[in-house]
Amino acid sequence: MIENNKEGEPVTSTISGSEKNKISSFINRHQLLIFMVVVIILKQLLVIGLPLFAHAGAGHDDRLMINMANALINGEWLGDYSEKTLVKGLFFPLLLTINHILGIPYSIGIPGFYSLACVIFIFGIKRLFPTDFPLYLIFMALIFNPISFADETFLRVYRNSVTAAQALIVIGCMFAIYLNRFEKPWIQLLWALGAGVGLASLWHTREDGIWIIPLVMGVIVITCLSIFFNKEEQKWQKARSILISWIPIGILMLSVMIISGINYAQYGIYTTNELNNSNFTQAIKLIYAVKPNEDINRTSVPRSSVEKIYAVSPTLNSIRDQLDASLDRWSWYEKDAKVRQVEDGFFFWALREAVANSGYYENAGKANAFYQKVADELSAGFEKGELMKRPTMPSALMSPWRDAYWEALPAAFFRTMDYVVGYEAIETTMTDSIDDGKNGIQLFEEITKNPAYRQGERIRLRNQIRITILNAITVIYQLTGRLVFMVSVLAYIGISLGTLFKKWRQKYRLLDCWLVLSALILSAIVVAIGVAYTDISAYVAVSYWYLAGAYPLICVFNVMALYKMMEIIIAVGYKKRKTKR
Repeated sequence: MIENNKEGEPVTSTISGSEKNKISSFINRHQLLIFMVVVIILKQLLVIGLPLFAHAGAGHDDRLMINMANALINGEWLGDYSEKTLVKGLFFPLLLTINHILGIPYSIGIPGFYSLACVIFIFGIKRLFPTDFPLYLIFMALIFNPISFADETFLRVYRNSVTAAQALIVIGCMFAIYLNRFEKPWIQLLWALGAGVGLASLWHTREDGIWIIPLVMGVIVITCLSIFFNKEEQKWQKARSILISWIPIGILMLSVMIISGINYAQYGIYTTNELNNSNFTQAIKLIYAVKPNEDINRTSVPRSSVEKIYAVSPTLNSIRDQLDASLDRWSWYEKDAKVRQVEDGFFFWALREAVANSGYYENAGKANAFYQKVADELSAGFEKGELMKRPTMPSALMSPWRDAYWEALPAAFFRTMDYVVGYEAIETTMTDSIDDGKNGIQLFEEITKNPAYRQGERIRLRNQIRITILNAITVIYQLTGRLVFMVSVLAYIGISLGTLFKKWRQKYRLLDCWLVLSALILSAIVVAIGVAYTDISAYVAVSYWYLAGAYPLICVFNVMALYKMMEIIIAVGYKKRKTKR
């Protein structure tokens, strides 16, 4: 920009130069964030507007989520009380409700939630590295992870679509609590609040959210011990930091109390989920505890056991016709229809359906009283020796242990891990939506503000191109997944050995890296073990939607382990060359 001075001579203005310097300075300070925003936009362009798979006929799954969201939107909490009301978590319907109110389409809101989780995770582990370079690599590997745009974890309107994002938020924030344990209190508090909200969201999405607790508690304990033995801080500072470290657990407990309180006000039962904490929980565990006369795969309560239960439980026997009919209906899941058994994953639904059909779900008090009577009668039956008892698992959702599992579980675990690291079965396709004859697909579209794909509908060229690109990305992960994981495990073993030696541990800053890598791989293993156990004991469960939480953990583990090992190899090589000179 050219201006004239008082003498009329032209001079060059410094305003534009100053502005350029400010812009340049801003970009330099925030180039990682800018990079992530640009990549997120590119990713969003690949998924925005893709038609969804609306399964309006899945009354216990997809449609249940939509019904819960619809009730929340209409100010009716979770709707009328029934056998389905307090079985599945609140968070996913709540997220659908928030997106609906804000006018955010599903194909923006769900990928956006995952992208936000990736950003949070990256900043959560930022202090782990002296430079930002590995953060770029980790972010790219995460943002284009196929789990974030696959059929069952994106295009299907179901709660599994948020698990990967929730895992990243919780784990990223927990790592940040540890890495920032000696920073300013407001920084510690910010990450603790984030971890607490993320943990509460995960806990209230699926009934098996307990898999994340070992990592959360492990990080808290290690953080508190590190703070306690730090000699540079005052006692009051240590107490404050330790207290902040426990905030995530405090937020989780608070969320449980709030949701339980609302449920009590609405339905008369103080719980967040009847599968985990109710009289039904007691009753189903006691039913599973009845020792069967026969050993049937994935069936803990064969029909012969039901007959024995009828004999000692007048309350359950009073709905015998309804329960037998319900078991007949749910037995179609059994591969051999002649066996007429119900797999564990569906038995509890059959029981609740029978109780509902018998009129006990008029209100929660009546249903709760029914299950209490059943539990009392079964307990008395065990005490009198009328029923033989076997041990059950801590969770009512888990089938009782069998001796055969000592051999079956390890094999199932390795098969599950191979399934995850190989990205098996993941793809992005247009799946025909399933209607219920009551304009269910239309309700899905109204709630999600996103079109659903209908049978026979022409797939637009732009969608075909984007789906092709997404599947090409998936193929890259599938072709490299197993090899990359095996090399990463070797790198992790090398880092673990290096951590044992103080000189290497301090020189290459291995301890924090090793702790993070260990937390990542152990958490993924916990998920895999849980799914593998369900697969051998209850129903076919080895599928990427049930394993969604493990994919981002393995992804970060791979990149971080390989980068750290390469960093060490380069440093050692440089030292040798320098010594020769």
